[in-house]
Amino acid sequence: MPIKRSNSGKLSRKSSSNGIKASELEKNSLLNMFKKIESDSKLVECNLCNKKFKPSLINKHKQFECLDNIKKESFNGHEVIILDDNDDKFIPESKECNKVEHDDFDENNWSTKRIKLDQNSIFSEKSVERDSFEIENKVLPDNEQFDFYLSNFSDAIDSVLNEEQFKHLFDENDQRAFEIFNLLSNSAKILYVRLFQRKFKWHSLENINYEKLGKDLSPFLDELKKNTFLIDDTSIETYEEIICLFKIPQLKELIRLCHISVVQTNKTEMIRAILQHFRTQKGVKSHFFKKQPNDQATCEATPNYMLQCKKILGKCFKLDKNIRSIFVRTLILYSLSSSYQSDPSNAGQQQLLQLLMVNLNNVKYVKYEIRLNIKIFNDKQSLLNYEQALDDEFELLNILDSKDYEQAYDLFKEKIESFKIIILDPDSLDRDKQLPLYLRNFSRGSIYTKILSIFAFEVLQRLKKYQEANDIFEFLLYKQQVYRLSTRSKWFERLAINYESHLKDPVKCFQSIKNALEDRENIIFSGRLNLYSRLEKMSQTKKYSKIKHQIDALCAREKFDFTEARSVEIQGTLLHTSEFIPGRKNVFIDSPSKNSMTISVEQVAINHYINNMGFTHAKHAETSTLTTLYGILFWDVIWNDSVFNVFVDKFQHAPLDLQTKYFYENRKECIENRLNLFRNSSIEDICIMASDCWSSNFGYQCYGVNFELFESLEEFLSLLKCFNAQQLVNLCEYVSRNYRYCRSGGPDLVVWSDETNRVKFVEVKGPGDHLSYKQMIWLDFMIKNSIDCEVCHVKGLNSKRLR
Repeated sequence: MPIKRSNSGKLSRKSSSNGIKASELEKNSLLNMFKKIESDSKLVECNLCNKKFKPSLINKHKQFECLDNIKKESFNGHEVIILDDNDDKFIPESKECNKVEHDDFDENNWSTKRIKLDQNSIFSEKSVERDSFEIENKVLPDNEQFDFYLSNFSDAIDSVLNEEQFKHLFDENDQRAFEIFNLLSNSAKILYVRLFQRKFKWHSLENINYEKLGKDLSPFLDELKKNTFLIDDTSIETYEEIICLFKIPQLKELIRLCHISVVQTNKTEMIRAILQHFRTQKGVKSHFFKKQPNDQATCEATPNYMLQCKKILGKCFKLDKNIRSIFVRTLILYSLSSSYQSDPSNAGQQQLLQLLMVNLNNVKYVKYEIRLNIKIFNDKQSLLNYEQALDDEFELLNILDSKDYEQAYDLFKEKIESFKIIILDPDSLDRDKQLPLYLRNFSRGSIYTKILSIFAFEVLQRLKKYQEANDIFEFLLYKQQVYRLSTRSKWFERLAINYESHLKDPVKCFQSIKNALEDRENIIFSGRLNLYSRLEKMSQTKKYSKIKHQIDALCAREKFDFTEARSVEIQGTLLHTSEFIPGRKNVFIDSPSKNSMTISVEQVAINHYINNMGFTHAKHAETSTLTTLYGILFWDVIWNDSVFNVFVDKFQHAPLDLQTKYFYENRKECIENRLNLFRNSSIEDICIMASDCWSSNFGYQCYGVNFELFESLEEFLSLLKCFNAQQLVNLCEYVSRNYRYCRSGGPDLVVWSDETNRVKFVEVKGPGDHLSYKQMIWLDFMIKNSIDCEVCHVKGLNSKRLR
């Protein structure tokens, strides 16, 4: 879009479309307003409830508020997330239909941040809504479509129960629940699965509508209730619980019957007024708490408000919490590698949706054999503890999602000590030490360690409670060395920064850096470089003069040998546009004219290499280019299922050990065989192997591999032909040994020519920018392995402000 001031925000005195003067438009607007006021003075009667409303409000009343229309709207409603069956007449016809609020759809529950999906996952907030409608509109035979969800549910349960390493996690009561479920009638099972896919709350009978099961679902509901899979409204004991189920017309009816004075008409205020009225009534207090055995006398004296509420509400049902939790735990095991916990009231839904997407071929996962010879969970209680830890993690992330850091601090500051006790539980520590690092993530100790880390970084640091944050960092670093070892580098870095910059304690800052540098096994190379550079700056500062000899001695022990990359300087037209683009100090444009386009600093470099240096292709993808190359060349190695305990479910984007040192150790022979194959092959032979892999696996989920990065297989092969075999061998070996450290820091650009088979990696730096240590590590590797690379500094030219 050309860089020029937009006039869209200014008031125009003329219409560009028809030339009518603003005064005439204002007259027409006023005339329409008076007509509306005049028409609203004549009330119109609702043909459903016979109440009178202004004409401008009658449609809204019929659609959302009319009590006689609730059942009809619910019956015809489209339940988005639970993927109910729909005839054509139930599918929304327009965007306006989609705006209707439904009881069972809560958009916030599908937020990507709260669900914590990784970058390669398809389940984003928008895709869930879109794909839900796409799934509903699939053309399938009636009987297959109707039993599809039950089939998926049963397959998931059977898969877990048949896994030898999971059988000990289900006791007799759990097994009995599975047996009873299998003995239910087919319609009752279908109904249970549909309710399971809905939000875990009370559902009124009028909102439980599945036409293909029949118009009368009472027999199936009674069957589920008889077998303890459901509870009914007789289990509701508190006013808070029942009032929150009311809709606006029902609240108005209750207010009328109880003679409650309410000024506001919104639902929240109405509920508050009703509950306040009930609290002031004698004998009603017992219904605000759970009934106790000795409360019989009070209950007998209670007014009939509870009975009146239940009469207005009508029959309602809810899944039994205990049996539902059995199925939720089973589904967590079924999709263990992605056992992120969303809202507990929606637990289990994501796994079923994931399975549905796979069955409909909307997502493709690599097929492999699951081989387990280690019990991930020692017993049922370990699994329950893990599930509880996931719920606690969700609670914290949910608050952080709203950026209410004070609330997070107030809520969790009392829980921190209990979390620390759980982490240091000696029995759990002894047991988890025996597990490989990548399996420890499925322990409650690992989840609570993660919670403490998030709390320190996201809450205490933001609230400037630096000493409290350092107390947590020191606990995580010095009290335990079992969980989240790959995060120790970040903990040490933040500990040192807080002591130096905020707490002004140079001695403790030096000691924390010293401890970090001595932890060679867990502190990544780039983290060591960051700490080392901080030491060098400290040695040159007067306030550290008392410990300068100690700093110098520690610096002398650390040796880092880097080959400096070649630097080039190019020029680009720079526009200082803080007033146009907030948050960006430097913005480049493609030409100095007023109709110029804004471009990134990387695009400036791409234009230079394409137009001036003879390259024909360019990609700005940073490390993604390198990991895609590696993933396609080493696809069979990555997905080698002969390794035990790295595949725990069918929906993995990578083996669990990919980002650990164990990846190379567990596949050493396989990796060396592949490297030798490449050493003894020509680049043409390697291209043939890569082409076969691309064609066979295109579209399958694999961490680090982005097929869409290249426009076609031919473009990918044109890049691959620019390397020689030894360069690819060195690259693949380097990534195989250090995948976790190689996933970031790669050069911004890769440019190549399919005419000369020349390739160059380019790290682009704008004005005032400098290399990070991760980038220096990648450039050093490329230089030492004869892969052409350089740093391109883009200098801003004489720029004018465009007005």
